[in-house]
Amino acid sequence: MAEIARRATDKGNRILFVVHRKEIVDQVVSTFKAQGVDMSLAKIGMVQTITRHVDKLKPPSIIFVDEAHHALAKSYRRILDKFPQALKLLFTATPYRLNGQGFEDVADDLIIGNPIKQLIKEGFLAPVDYYAPKQLNSSQLKVKRNGEFDEKSIEDAFKPKVYGNAVKTFKKLGGNKQAIAYTYNVASAERLANELNGNGVVAKAVSGKTPKDERDSIINDYRNGKIQVVTNAELFTEGLDLPNVDVVIMLRPTQSLSLYLQFAMRCMNPRKGKTAIIIDHVGNVNRFGLPTEPHNWTLEGSKKGSKKGSSEAVKPVTVCPKCFSTFYRKGDTCPFCGANLVEEKELEVVEDAKLEKVKEERVRKAKLIMEDNIISNVADKRINDLKNIEEVKAYAKLNNYKPGWIYFYGKKRGFIK
Repeated sequence: MAEIARRATDKGNRILFVVHRKEIVDQVVSTFKAQGVDMSLAKIGMVQTITRHVDKLKPPSIIFVDEAHHALAKSYRRILDKFPQALKLLFTATPYRLNGQGFEDVADDLIIGNPIKQLIKEGFLAPVDYYAPKQLNSSQLKVKRNGEFDEKSIEDAFKPKVYGNAVKTFKKLGGNKQAIAYTYNVASAERLANELNGNGVVAKAVSGKTPKDERDSIINDYRNGKIQVVTNAELFTEGLDLPNVDVVIMLRPTQSLSLYLQFAMRCMNPRKGKTAIIIDHVGNVNRFGLPTEPHNWTLEGSKKGSKKGSSEAVKPVTVCPKCFSTFYRKGDTCPFCGANLVEEKELEVVEDAKLEKVKEERVRKAKLIMEDNIISNVADKRINDLKNIEEVKAYAKLNNYKPGWIYFYGKKRGFIK
């Protein structure tokens, strides 16, 4: 973005750069100056500020929007619509909305970057080890008359809990590495910080309630290595550059793919010899797969009937303590289940749960179990418990056995005459 801005201002073109957090403004200004952008032709500011003064701005030739999955909000649309002649460049790592709404109203084309695995291979991202509880209990999954899984049984199988002791697990897997922990409410962020400090790990808790000066001081101390772990609620999910994060601790379940990827990839800034570590205590990986998996991003929405042009206020993303829906908060009640958001509930903690390294084969199996009723029925069976050739085929697919095995074993059991 800085290189595009530099080339534009070198030709005398005015640019406008829109972000959604104050910390990112400072970061962009610093980067642009270092890259030789003519700052007299650059306006950089928060969307909340720019939208109030958009009528007073000199028309830009190029508008940059950072974290552009927010660009459907009214505040962004007011800025984009004000300058119809300007070239709009919208940047995001996660072109996806929780409500399934598409981006056709604000963009004409989607330019996909290189896959995550390629970026890791070429050294632009660090490789990652992912640890999570083996949480799915497929025996709980029940099938409705239409052949789909019963929603209540899925909810029970993936019941949100905190698995494992966060402090012990971090000390075992993270060692002396610096980490960011994403917690499910302010109280849990403060409690985790206290527990870490009590176990010899220098930690600080931050949230939207933390005064700005104190928050800036914590960020600077973290960057300078004085703080090993920052625990936070509803902060540091997007945009902010913290290059020394080596470990991400997830203590917050989410239904948002965008939020999950923002959490997970926070630790993947590269450094020679580095392997990032993700410690997922709430089983988010079971919903979304590994963060290195490719995604079929499109401008079109994924949810039929979603209203084009509707928008959400630009506020911190909130997770409901009752139903764990993730959304942009507009009041004190959950828009999905009506729960009171002021009343902070705690997640059940399963202290003795073991977290294991997640491999692609495990994710593949989890998806098959969720997508195929027969496979879900054989997932916990021993081979001698298979009852017919269809179950043998499902068992083979789950375990990636070759077609010849199906014939051999089916013949042996008498399922094939």
